[in-house]
Amino acid sequence: MSEKRFLLSINVRWWNAEAAYAVNLARGLLAKGDPVWMIVNHDSPVQKKAQKHGIPVVTDIKLDAMSPLAHFFNLRKILRLIDTHDIQLINSFKSNGSFLFSLARRLRPHLTYIKTRGEARAPGKHFANRFLYGAGACDGIIAVGSPVKLWLQDLGLIGQRLAVVHYGESSVTRSSDQERDSVRRELNIPAAAKVLTLLGRTQRVKGHDLLLAALAHFKKEPFHLVFLVKDLDEFPEELQILQRFMTENKMQQQVTILGFQKDLGRILSLTDLGVIPSLDSEVNCRVAVEFFSLGIPVLAFPTGTLPDIVRHKENGYLTAEKNEKALVQGIQWMTTGAERLQHTGAEARNSYLDHYTLEKMTEETLLFYEQCGG
Repeated sequence: MSEKRFLLSINVRWWNAEAAYAVNLARGLLAKGDPVWMIVNHDSPVQKKAQKHGIPVVTDIKLDAMSPLAHFFNLRKILRLIDTHDIQLINSFKSNGSFLFSLARRLRPHLTYIKTRGEARAPGKHFANRFLYGAGACDGIIAVGSPVKLWLQDLGLIGQRLAVVHYGESSVTRSSDQERDSVRRELNIPAAAKVLTLLGRTQRVKGHDLLLAALAHFKKEPFHLVFLVKDLDEFPEELQILQRFMTENKMQQQVTILGFQKDLGRILSLTDLGVIPSLDSEVNCRVAVEFFSLGIPVLAFPTGTLPDIVRHKENGYLTAEKNEKALVQGIQWMTTGAERLQHTGAEARNSYLDHYTLEKMTEETLLFYEQCGG
């Protein structure tokens, strides 16, 4: 495939899974030698991340503007951007701006327009969505997981091209044996303990309480649970509930709760089993990919994209239900026998290398672009 010139658009004011997907795809395209520009919000974390990786950004196209006059000027800017840089394909990651990109596609017949859907909810079944996701408005849609593809198919998009391209990228690196021993001592984790790690905010939807309750069944087992929480002050009431449970069940020595870690790999390298007991969302599960990249198997609820990623009793354990009992059964199975964690961990690493690297994500995206005319 000869050199193409791409414009990616991600209109969010914060750093989230969709933003990570868009910026890392831009990185992958640049690495392939294809010029890329990104439309982002001014002075946003997305702008800073993109610029850190050498991705040219455009910040003066405000896609969330409401007035018709603003839309007119935004369309002029988009067309000028297309003409100046000879853009051949636009890939947008949010609904804002979809109508303008569809208009640009009509006004510049050489242009291919792709939409990527990564939101953790189904699109509404109304005329506007059927039009904006239809073949008349864009040339194809990338879904970040199978559930998203099913939601889109449920819109009744006749003749539209759909593809699933999972998130792929992990910058987490494994620490040396010496460093891991040092961190164990620092956190007072016994050398013989098997470490279970849950990475995510303490909102109840992430399942911290269910995992704590499950671990209470294993007080005589050499298990240690690590909660990695980006912001300990974000949900103080939920955190207090977890701490109260730990105190009431005398689990303080069995559980470590940590806040933001600049070097995530330093802590994750201790992990024998990653746990993702999320009750909702997870349509773009970066955490599973990070665990897999380090050869860490995953115990997960069948939520969002996780059934796409976790192969039951191969690279992890996918529960049948979302409750405490299911976690107890999963922990028992995963930790029975000396070789089970080792075998599933090796399969997790192979899964990452085969399916969830940045190179794989980029190649699958470029193939779909080509199928759609880009």
